[in-house]
Amino acid sequence: MNVDRIEMRRHSSNDNDYILYIMSSSFRSHNNHSLEHALELVHATKKPLVIILFKRQEDNERNNEFFLAGIQNYEEVFAPISQDVFLYDTLSDAMTTIISKAHHVVKDRAYLNEDKAAEENIAQIVDLANAGFSLVESDVFVPIRIASPKEEYAASTIRKKIMSKLEDFNDPVQTTLDWLDGEADALGVLQSFILEHLERYTERNDPSNDVTSHLSPYLKYGFISPLTVHNEVVFFEGESTESFLEELIVRRELAYNFVFYNNNYDTFEGITYEWAYKTMNDHLQDEREYLYTKDDYVHFRTHDPYFNAAMKEMVHLGRMHNYMRMYWAKKIIEWSRTYQEAYDTAISLNNYYFLDGNTPNGYTGVAWCFGKHDRAWTERPIFGKLRYMNANGLKRKFQIDDYVSQIERLVNE
Repeated sequence: MNVDRIEMRRHSSNDNDYILYIMSSSFRSHNNHSLEHALELVHATKKPLVIILFKRQEDNERNNEFFLAGIQNYEEVFAPISQDVFLYDTLSDAMTTIISKAHHVVKDRAYLNEDKAAEENIAQIVDLANAGFSLVESDVFVPIRIASPKEEYAASTIRKKIMSKLEDFNDPVQTTLDWLDGEADALGVLQSFILEHLERYTERNDPSNDVTSHLSPYLKYGFISPLTVHNEVVFFEGESTESFLEELIVRRELAYNFVFYNNNYDTFEGITYEWAYKTMNDHLQDEREYLYTKDDYVHFRTHDPYFNAAMKEMVHLGRMHNYMRMYWAKKIIEWSRTYQEAYDTAISLNNYYFLDGNTPNGYTGVAWCFGKHDRAWTERPIFGKLRYMNANGLKRKFQIDDYVSQIERLVNE
């Protein structure tokens, strides 16, 4: 394992009884560098390992059920390495007590603001206990702080920085443990993608061609490592593989860079560039032909059948085709009274309905629709210099009515 994945926040000055691993985002037993680091400390200190699975509940019960189904066999999986494995969804008194009695605490690195706040609370408990504390980056290929020391402007500015370090961080770690149920499911989804869709991945923008990987929920919950995905895919040469790895590594880790270095990534005032705010301000008073509310969206009451189909995919299935996500957010901008309202609506829907919502990719995808990681385009009403998308473009480029029919069949099954 490349030691640059580990940030040693402090060394222990106590002689407490165990090493504690707080599994907070890498919910898997294989290619889990945090778990590997914890086991190395167990070997070095001859102390037993305690494991806490720590995951806050989400507002949408469907997401909670997806996560719990993925870890339901955790006690059985981790029994060979730990006799004390706990599951918590809040930093409770019981969890605090376990942390305070540890010799050294290992934790998956946090990226989102609410997760970083919990991480700092844990750090304070660790400090009071004079315990050691390590943060490990196992959910990105190249650790964010190693790839770049600052927020990057676009994919073009971070691509070389990441790709030049891939070999250094292609450091798989395996165990003899069984697989968590979510891991096994993720591997099955990956293999199906490779066998059935990878060679057509260059066609991924067409909503009527379901050739995307469907791995994003599994990556969100850490059921599979991007390293695992890369090493299964990379041997299939060709343009489609290159395109997929660009999305998996460069684009995904640009999103992690954004939320890690920009503390205002989740507020409208902090998501984009000066030129984008200026053009939005210039067009704030433009007449909107249609105005809709969030209630209209979730009940499919817009005039646009393609938007309504995308919303049905979101509400009923917890997902949306990647190209339609861009169209979806652009339409919300067009149909909202203000850009602030549009942003709040898009983030609220994204974080509640999507199985892969409330992630760096989710926040960055919405921000992109407001100009983040993009460039200024030809000026037009409402959008100003923001990139514009419309239904005619969908009809011109794709068999978009086939997409609508597919969604209708899926939601009515």
